[in-house]
Amino acid sequence: MKGTLVRVASRPDLIPVLRRLPAYARLAYRLVRDARVGRWEKALLWGGVGYLVSPVDLIPGVVPVIGQLDDLTVALWALRRALRRIPAEVADEHLRAVGVTADQIDADSRRAAAATAILAGVALSVARRGLGWAGTAALQSAGSLWRLWRKR
Repeated sequence: MKGTLVRVASRPDLIPVLRRLPAYARLAYRLVRDARVGRWEKALLWGGVGYLVSPVDLIPGVVPVIGQLDDLTVALWALRRALRRIPAEVADEHLRAVGVTADQIDADSRRAAAATAILAGVALSVARRGLGWAGTAALQSAGSLWRLWRKR
């Protein structure tokens, strides 16, 4: 699993996503401060930020790589959703100011979601195998203890 985590986390198609993170943060900041952006859209943005900093989420941040990728996926989703709901001229103005395009956000969101799905699948597969081994070991131990107890 560790090798898979490293391969997916260092894939060349994720590197541009990581490089654009500061621009995405500036974009969210600009949108939250703009009076032309509605309350619902600001709530979406704050929700994405809250998910990033919250210790409670779908995949905890203590799980290496996967925990951070799911946070990134949710934050990018919130940013995309907010941008689609505001007037196009406002969105274009802010996108130009930070140097990203809506297509880049869409592509980065898909990349992050795909990497999260791949890693979650790998993690579940490894966990299932590990639990299968642990279950077998527990049953064997229980059987041994039962036989020892019966011999008394």
